[in-house]
Amino acid sequence: MAVRKSVIKGKKTEQLQPVLSGDRVIVHDAKLAAQLATRSFGELKKDQLYINLYEACLLLEEKKLQIYSKDGDKMKLNELMGAGECFNEGFGMKFDVFRDLRSVRGYVAKSGIKFGCDFVVYPRGKTPSTSHSKWMVHVMPESARLDYVEITRSARLAANVKKAMLFATVTDRGPVYYEISRAKL
Repeated sequence: MAVRKSVIKGKKTEQLQPVLSGDRVIVHDAKLAAQLATRSFGELKKDQLYINLYEACLLLEEKKLQIYSKDGDKMKLNELMGAGECFNEGFGMKFDVFRDLRSVRGYVAKSGIKFGCDFVVYPRGKTPSTSHSKWMVHVMPESARLDYVEITRSARLAANVKKAMLFATVTDRGPVYYEISRAKL
């Protein structure tokens, strides 16, 4: 990591560290940003990497990245999770699904906001820069009830963008996925 001096609200740091900024973590160090980007984390813009809070929590949990507040204080996982919950209701449950998809199953999961879902997921060995996502994932509580209109709308949207629709829920044994699709007659 390149050594650069900076001042964060009066606290001097020896390195420009990844900092929580709203609903993102910004990695200012160009070398670290490039390393994480090659592993399909975040979005690289002008040598800075913008990581969503799901990715940031995973990297922090796996001790692969240290994250700091704007005040220069080292953040703990529960603090970062709390920040995520402020921006996204059910963040903890969605993080459980994200972690399962990325760390356990080996997929790359990215924000699915532009498709109206929680995540889009790329097949193993594929990345956002090399292919299209295969699944759309909507995370919901185990007790949630869906009506047929919502199921139909989701399946139709997924089919129109050539993806499979997965509904995910978190049980005490881990995430469970249900694929919904339109029948072809």
